[in-house]
Amino acid sequence: MENENFKPKIVGFLCNWCTYAAADLAGASRKEISPTLNVIRVMCTSRIDHNLLLNTYFSGADGILVAG
Repeated sequence: MENENFKPKIVGFLCNWCTYAAADLAGASRKEISPTLNVIRVMCTSRIDHNLLLNTYFSGADGILVAG
């Protein structure tokens, strides 16, 4: 049985030069962004340590988005 009240906790690691700029523009354009997405700006997604991703998951995140 599916829980209809389930709201996933998603943590997004967004590249400062690519995806974060797009997300910022979407916010400035009044586009709706899901409140279940917590955005973390990083200088470059290729520099994210895998331990940070694992720690995020084990701290309770239901999903992790790495976009750059």
